[in-house]
Amino acid sequence: MTSFMTFTALSNAQWEAIRSTRTNWPNGIDYRREIERIGQDYWDAQAAREIWVKRLQGKQPAKQREKIHKAWISSQQLRTALAALGNDGLLDDDFPYPDLESPENRLEAWLSEYDLWVRPFAGKSNPIQAELEWRLLALWKKAGGKLVFTREQEPGMRRPTKPVRRLLREPGTPYGPLIDFLTHTLHAILGRSLTPSGIAGIIDRHRGRRPPHDPFLMYAMRVRIIGS
Repeated sequence: MTSFMTFTALSNAQWEAIRSTRTNWPNGIDYRREIERIGQDYWDAQAAREIWVKRLQGKQPAKQREKIHKAWISSQQLRTALAALGNDGLLDDDFPYPDLESPENRLEAWLSEYDLWVRPFAGKSNPIQAELEWRLLALWKKAGGKLVFTREQEPGMRRPTKPVRRLLREPGTPYGPLIDFLTHTLHAILGRSLTPSGIAGIIDRHRGRRPPHDPFLMYAMRVRIIGS
């Protein structure tokens, strides 16, 4: 992973494009701010992930984790051994108990962060991207939308309708308000465009319930705590 763009806020033009995908946004929620927060969380997480990529660049991550894990086991064994010596009366006030909290905590923190920012990315998996998609779809549902889209039919297969002005699309091309919403929001946040078929694939992947045991369920909160 190399240096990348960041996202801070929607421009007025970007927000107007997103807002135009629905005619009845419910009152009481600042949807523009919600989208901006989702985008900021995404790039915060990417920045945290970038640190780990650089830290382990040119190394075998699994082997580095094993080294840290062995050191952690050794610290646990030392703590147990010292406690036993204390119970035997061999270490009293003349031999103060050493402060092992700092190195032990550092090792535990390293393992915890590794399991958050490295392990879930095995293969082509990208939990940060998946979380971004899920949260945008959840916001769409919160606004009263449904996770549906339509595909352009062959000209001869269309049902008779009143004459309307239609966009020219290739047969099979996905379209609809949700396709437009994700097209605009993802372009604003990611800085790149996705094809309608790519957007449809995102919707299909997230139609069901949120996958259980997702290690990134709370990633946004985690990165904000780290950065505070």
